[in-house]
Amino acid sequence: MNKKIFIILGNIIFLLFLVGGYFFWKLYSEQTPKTVIIPAGENTSVATTPRKTNPTVIVPAQKPAEGKRFVQTRNGGNLSVNDFLKSPKTTVYEEWGASLKEHPFYTVLYFSNDQSFLISLTGGDLRTARIDGEKELLQNLGITQEEACQIKVAMTVPSNVNQKAAGQDYGLSFCPNGSPLPKNL
Repeated sequence: MNKKIFIILGNIIFLLFLVGGYFFWKLYSEQTPKTVIIPAGENTSVATTPRKTNPTVIVPAQKPAEGKRFVQTRNGGNLSVNDFLKSPKTTVYEEWGASLKEHPFYTVLYFSNDQSFLISLTGGDLRTARIDGEKELLQNLGITQEEACQIKVAMTVPSNVNQKAAGQDYGLSFCPNGSPLPKNL
């Protein structure tokens, strides 16, 4: 009797692993469209890709001016900003993007995969750190507040800094989608 139960349970576990493995394989073998960015003035024919779907092609209307680069806006357009990746103050990480500023009270990061920015408030008076982080972003990119509202920027507070303020994207304080920090920090 005991032997039958172990054989049945072994077969059930084996089948669960088989089914789970199949779904895991299906999940990670799905093909996503590849985005190909072609600088203006270059050949606009799309090379074949090993993916199953057709690639999306984004062709900028023009090349950025000397010392500038394009950053994608929230609505899919391009905004010309200072080439912050060539700044001596910027630390570039090939795997994910760059660190524009690491201050004791805030950090400004750039993520190349979606061309977004993150300002993380890491200490001190959070309201002051927020204003200083926003100024740092504007100066690094050489843009106005109105232009900054067009790009993808998240503003967060880690839970180890302030549990009450953690877990929310506050956005830029001067943008319509910006939220105030909690009172009584």
